[in-house]
Amino acid sequence: MFARPSYRFTAILLAGFLLLIFVTLLENWLKSFTRNKISIISPPVHEPVPPSQNIKSFWAEWAEIFEQAKPQVAHIKVDNPANVDGSNDGSGDRVPCPTNLGMSQQDVGSMTRSQKVLLDKLKSFDKSTIKGMYSGTGVVIVAGGQFFPPAITSILMLRKTGSKLPVHVFLQNRKEYEVEICEDYLPTLNAECFVLEDFLRKEAPFSITHYQLKALSILFSSFETILYLDSDCMPLRNPTEMLAAEPFTSTGLVIWPDYWLATEDPVFYKIAGLSDFPKNVPALSSEAGEILISKDQHLTSLLLASYYNVFGPSHFYSMLSQGATGEGDKETFMAAAIVLGNPYYRVRTKVGTAGYHDEGGEFRGGAMIQHHAGDDYSALHAKSSNSTPSVRPFFLHANLPKMNLGHLVDEGSLVNRKGEPLRLWGPKESQERLFGQDLERAVWNEMIESGCALQKTLEDWKGKDNVCDRARDHWNKLYHIKGRR
Repeated sequence: MFARPSYRFTAILLAGFLLLIFVTLLENWLKSFTRNKISIISPPVHEPVPPSQNIKSFWAEWAEIFEQAKPQVAHIKVDNPANVDGSNDGSGDRVPCPTNLGMSQQDVGSMTRSQKVLLDKLKSFDKSTIKGMYSGTGVVIVAGGQFFPPAITSILMLRKTGSKLPVHVFLQNRKEYEVEICEDYLPTLNAECFVLEDFLRKEAPFSITHYQLKALSILFSSFETILYLDSDCMPLRNPTEMLAAEPFTSTGLVIWPDYWLATEDPVFYKIAGLSDFPKNVPALSSEAGEILISKDQHLTSLLLASYYNVFGPSHFYSMLSQGATGEGDKETFMAAAIVLGNPYYRVRTKVGTAGYHDEGGEFRGGAMIQHHAGDDYSALHAKSSNSTPSVRPFFLHANLPKMNLGHLVDEGSLVNRKGEPLRLWGPKESQERLFGQDLERAVWNEMIESGCALQKTLEDWKGKDNVCDRARDHWNKLYHIKGRR
């Protein structure tokens, strides 16, 4: 009768121990549940591809040098656009255009001293200090907003050539970052989005926009060898064949022509420290919708071109074009190579035009045709006219109108005055003869496939009704297809 209290005590201890275990397990379970619950309900973090810290630091150093070399004269304004010699067909070499800016000797001297600060740094630059910062080969495109749809079409056409080159899509700022496009759609095409402002210091002394985006996007991309494409420019052949052959392999920079004669003020070269107007430069101005560049050979050219673009709207765009048609970044890349004495190749074959004749017989251009640099090089070095090879089209720069399906169906560009559907780039037969395919139909095929998949996703098309159905309706009428494609 005296043993019962010991059993009772043992039972109480056991019960307390089991309760302690239960409470501990319950506490751990609740913590685990809370963590899992929070992770489930917390929204995912959507971020652009982060910038390379090495490239970001590299740019910070050169941005300070740019600020030190900033022009100290008032913004240059063009009162009267440059006049060009109407008798010059652009087939020869460049001659000085009459000066139209009227810069004072004091301003010329000031800009010469400012630019010399940068030129001295560039001429002493040791590229071994950035060994490994750039590598590989790829494509760079500037997109965002209304330029996303044509950029997507250009990437799709790049893939149709068989090219597997990775693509860096640069956006000006985070407002242009579209999560579903950048994180879901573009990666399926081996393309990824970068935000240019992420590479800049928050207290950056200058803003970057519009034409200025191109040079810095090329600079900020981690690729060493780059094919740059405007969002509305598409390759017609695999770019790898040009990247692996002359003239790119020996020069590291290939530039294409524009329609118009060059009109830079000769004072530009004086300010850059050249004693004479450069020789053997093609008479036609340049077009920068497509550029081939190797940073191993042309990083200094790219930095100088970036300088000309950072201060382009205020000074250098006017100096390089004097208000002529197409004024902007287009002259800065070749000009930088010329100033530094770096090798380059400018395609001599004149730009072609794809278009149609309206009801009155007037030709309406819709896209620029740029040609194969390798073919052009071979033709230039042919021993006789009998052995001159043909120069094939290589890029179509569809700039008027741009291939933005959401805009095309609204702007009236797709029909004539009678409401009949138009072929914007000419009859099927002429396209097959020129491009080896019905190019317009191929592009429309890609636009409809991607447009119908993304019509509720693209920010630029928000508020637009039935883009896909209206585009398909045009397709069916144009190609006489019954029902939906």
